[in-house]
Amino acid sequence: MDLTLAAVIIMGGWVIAIAAAGLVMVLRPGGVLVRLAPAAAGGSGATGRRDEILLGGVAEVFGNFRGRVRGVQLRPDSRQLDDVALASGLEEAQVPATAILSADGQVLQLADGWPDSASDAPPTEAATLRENATVMSADGKRLGKLRLVCFDETSRAVTGLVIAGRGKPSRRLLAIDRVIAAGSDRITTTVKAAEWSTLQPFATDWEIRQSLLQQLTGDPTLQALTRALSIDVQDQRVRLRGYATDDAQARRVAQAVRSVPEVAELDLGLVTDDGLARAVRETLAGDPGTSA
Repeated sequence: MDLTLAAVIIMGGWVIAIAAAGLVMVLRPGGVLVRLAPAAAGGSGATGRRDEILLGGVAEVFGNFRGRVRGVQLRPDSRQLDDVALASGLEEAQVPATAILSADGQVLQLADGWPDSASDAPPTEAATLRENATVMSADGKRLGKLRLVCFDETSRAVTGLVIAGRGKPSRRLLAIDRVIAAGSDRITTTVKAAEWSTLQPFATDWEIRQSLLQQLTGDPTLQALTRALSIDVQDQRVRLRGYATDDAQARRVAQAVRSVPEVAELDLGLVTDDGLARAVRETLAGDPGTSA
């Protein structure tokens, strides 16, 4: 009987401990899911170029290591970044979003001299986006893990989340409009599991540029041409200018660029001998003095 009583007491203690741990998880900041305002109510559109915060990535001040990004918090009504959770050793500090100078998907550049703790602490209902949070589909299936947070550099409004999931390319860009609610460990969305492969593949602008150079230099017929090309990549949109010998070579360049799945748009502006000849013919044909 004494052994039975002892076993009951031990088991009861385990149940209480598990319940207490669950309560702590629920009550800790970001432990609960916070619903985001609908798109129409958000009211903060993108007006600048896109910046990308790599969760788990390095944060620097004037090139000096300051810590690693553990997560961000955003206001659920406006979807604007409120602060960044920065870990250095065993300590974690909240850095106000106003201290962000730039974020290129690799390194978060911060201004110097912000307070150790934000003067206006984020509200308890702030939505927390943490590294490796599980992203769930509308039908309750796991889409992947949170890797990056994209935001507009001017308004600081979060515009999208980068999710690492199944298949190749493994990283996909999820528009913030498809996010229902967010917490430190879980994010719910309106995306169905079957839609995963239709989401835009993601890569940073630097990664896309490197992929383009590899594609172009890997083609013997385009290697010499690559040196004469101007390649500009912004927000996964490629603007390409330069000279090609003929239309066929221009088509090969376009094909090489479009073979990179992370390229969202291509603005191709190549000058060719064929194009110049057509322009001259059209000009002459439109001039009554020369066409007579």
